[in-house]
Amino acid sequence: MDELAEVAGGKRVSMTILYGPRYFAPLRYVALFLKTLILLSRERPGVVFAQNPPIFCPLTCLIYSRIARKTLLVDHHSVWQLKTVGGLVGRVIGFLERFVAASAYANTAPNSEWASQLRWMGGRRVELIHDYVPRNPNSRDESLRRKYSQTRVIAIASHGGHPLEMMEAEGAAAGQVDGLTLLISGPEEKLKRRFEAMKAPPNVKYVGFLPRDEYERLKASCDLAVNVTVEPHTLSHVLFEFVASKLPTITSRKIVVEEVFGNSLQYLDMNHPEELVRVLRRFATDENLIATFRARSLRKQAELTKLHEEEVRRLRALLPP
Repeated sequence: MDELAEVAGGKRVSMTILYGPRYFAPLRYVALFLKTLILLSRERPGVVFAQNPPIFCPLTCLIYSRIARKTLLVDHHSVWQLKTVGGLVGRVIGFLERFVAASAYANTAPNSEWASQLRWMGGRRVELIHDYVPRNPNSRDESLRRKYSQTRVIAIASHGGHPLEMMEAEGAAAGQVDGLTLLISGPEEKLKRRFEAMKAPPNVKYVGFLPRDEYERLKASCDLAVNVTVEPHTLSHVLFEFVASKLPTITSRKIVVEEVFGNSLQYLDMNHPEELVRVLRRFATDENLIATFRARSLRKQAELTKLHEEEVRRLRALLPP
């Protein structure tokens, strides 16, 4: 949403209330509904760009846009009904998503699968707008490397806390590779207890949620990155981060990922720990392989920059005058 706000020349607003257990969800969404309506009524923006999921955010903004006769665009970070829930709740959410997509002035999606699904759902003016991360300007920092590891090769894995992200498999595989340290980063409220339960080997470390500057310097100082997940339909934002840092990246093979990144990433076909161990050992012992994938990442970043410029033009043309 930061990139979209910048392109649209708007202000990004993020809200959360009663974050945590699911049993807070009904009260959380009621509170967010009221807080969002109050904010919109006070600021009265002419154009609102709302993110789904959760669907209740764009639904609230749709109510405002109808009452105030303003314009609503929805950024579908995913199609929630397909990604997380089924049964009666999934059907209700599916109905709300179809209603919002068909009622909004326009819809954007970050990968081709979501865009196709939105068109099938009757979404209006659906545009494919990929994530984008500018080139990381930092260079390798030896002192920062020594802060986190004394091994010759350092890998980084960044996670958001989704249960289908295979952090445990990454840690188990890295523990079997000599000369390698795996640094896992991400929000403590979602990952700290999970990491403690892993009983990770000594060469696997959880570094927490780092300040932005240190996180960028750390990515530039690592030798490779790992992102293993069985989460379907997902084109993870961290893949764009890793390519922007010229990091050779090992990730799960998915159609939406290959469509964007081609051969610039090293793919896992089975997501088995044994497969990941073999691939990690290859990278940990072959400097030429690391150099090859660094060069591919550099070329891919140039391609993504051109793609981003084209998509920015399309997004600006999509915005109402």
